Amino acid sequence: MKVSLKDIAQALNLSKATISWILSGQGEAKGFNEATIKRVKEYAESINYRPNQVARSLSLGTSNTLGLIIPFIGDTFYAQLAQSIETEAERHNYALFVCSSEGDGDKEYKLIQMLKSKQVDGIIVAPTKTSRKGIDLLTQETLPFVLVDRYYPNIPTNYVIVNNCQSCYDLVYHIGKKGAKKIALLTTDVHLYVMKQRIEGYRKALKDLNLPNELSLEIFVERQNYKVDIIDKLDCLFSEQPDVTGFFFSTHYLALESIRYFIERNIDYRNRFQMGCFHETASLDILAPEMSIAKMPIQEMGVESVKILLENIQHKTTENRSVILENEILLSGYSKTT
Repeated sequence: MKVSLKDIAQALNLSKATISWILSGQGEAKGFNEATIKRVKEYAESINYRPNQVARSLSLGTSNTLGLIIPFIGDTFYAQLAQSIETEAERHNYALFVCSSEGDGDKEYKLIQMLKSKQVDGIIVAPTKTSRKGIDLLTQETLPFVLVDRYYPNIPTNYVIVNNCQSCYDLVYHIGKKGAKKIALLTTDVHLYVMKQRIEGYRKALKDLNLPNELSLEIFVERQNYKVDIIDKLDCLFSEQPDVTGFFFSTHYLALESIRYFIERNIDYRNRFQMGCFHETASLDILAPEMSIAKMPIQEMGVESVKILLENIQHKTTENRSVILENEILLSGYSKTT
């Protein structure tokens, strides 16, 4: 039989309000002594009492839950980011609903509506950028939210991103200084502003190195079909630019699929090319340990996102905060740290 606050109050000869305040964590603030707080909590635990979260949310105006929407839950980067955010949320006694938009703007919009209906206290979103209607909805509401990894430069919001342009510049410049005279770019999702920043860093480094910046060296891979599309695109690249000596991958999964391509075609990529990649994975450490890497501060991204969101929730602030974190640049010839 389900136990209610009234049942506990009758069993302990206390008021229902007293039980409610103590079990909601506000016993000390309301002036109840330590013995009473301990007595209520121990009794509730002994009968395995679990509060009605919906009723609690309506009563206190808070659900102690947050929502997270990421584009691809199977992507190692977003899986690690979700774990970082969940750990930080739990540290502040918040539970986290994790959702995947699958890169679909319409689904992102529906997920935002669903999370609102669940009475979450705030939402963290890595937006799809294929549609703004979900983010536009949030900007019209009072529900606190933070964009992470991706953002809209022309929409005033909270966001936590990394220094995309400078990281890519550093990697490509290093590749050129190591001897690569023709450096190809493999990128995707070029509608994303952060990806445009990475391309900008690549182009700026080539300019400063006085290296060719030819259109045929810039390979744009279709995200939804990247494992197949990358094969055709690399075939074309080697047909048009057989003397390419360097590769810069704007994201980790393009690096992994390119290495698969190299292996299947018996291309000695470790000795033939200088390579750099935005973000690291354990697989790249094994398959291409000499590759230069821009290591993203995933833990810090999670902590900052939750910190900003909770500031908005708890202090009811409306001032937007922008956080730009620096990647750790791990250049070839230096040991990679974990």
